Amino acid sequence: MSVVRNKKTFMIGITMLLSFVLVYIGMMSPNFGNGRNGLEFADDMFNSLSKGSAYFIKDAQQVADGQIGKNINLTIKASSPAEAEKWAKLYTTAGAAVTVKEASLTINGDFGKILGAAVADCNFMYFNDKNSVGTKYGYDGKEATFNWNASLKKIDSALKAKSLFNEETQLIKVQQKAVEPAYNYYGIEIKKVSENKLTLTLLLSFYLIYTLWYGFGLFYLFNGLGIVVSPKKKEA
Repeated sequence: MSVVRNKKTFMIGITMLLSFVLVYIGMMSPNFGNGRNGLEFADDMFNSLSKGSAYFIKDAQQVADGQIGKNINLTIKASSPAEAEKWAKLYTTAGAAVTVKEASLTINGDFGKILGAAVADCNFMYFNDKNSVGTKYGYDGKEATFNWNASLKKIDSALKAKSLFNEETQLIKVQQKAVEPAYNYYGIEIKKVSENKLTLTLLLSFYLIYTLWYGFGLFYLFNGLGIVVSPKKKEA
């Protein structure tokens, strides 16, 4: 005895699901440039568009400029003496006087100039130019950006301990607007939504249609098998 109750809707469902699988196989093939499959292409595109909308360096520079003339004198601790030496290069280049003792370093300098130095490095990194940063400090530019982030977090804690809450707030703004995006987006191509409207529209439309395609395929398949969902009748 056949379990198919409605051959027409059953065949529609089978056809839709088979075509869904075929499209998926094509989408997972490495034919979308640079050996990427469709998912990788879409992921790279959305990352690039996200990066294109995350350039806040000018805002971060304004924050840094607003802190020029404010002096900080505090001690932070790195995870090792070697890391402390690398951190020291960041702050001495920014014009601060730095004393290193084992894994600890004492920083005495203009807070605005320190933040401005971090922002300048992040601007290079945003445009995927780690060599300009690396040349300044004598080691990898991405590591230097990581060190900015790690050491600024330590400074954040030190500012809180000294109840310098306004300076701490400004530091967080620089981290969020410059340091974190520069590090996280390094190596990603910059693309603007305004210049990629067609591609973005096609990707979003495909995602919507492909999702509905699978859903309706299952709907027709189960309908053909006589499997339906009906509301539960209330007992009298």
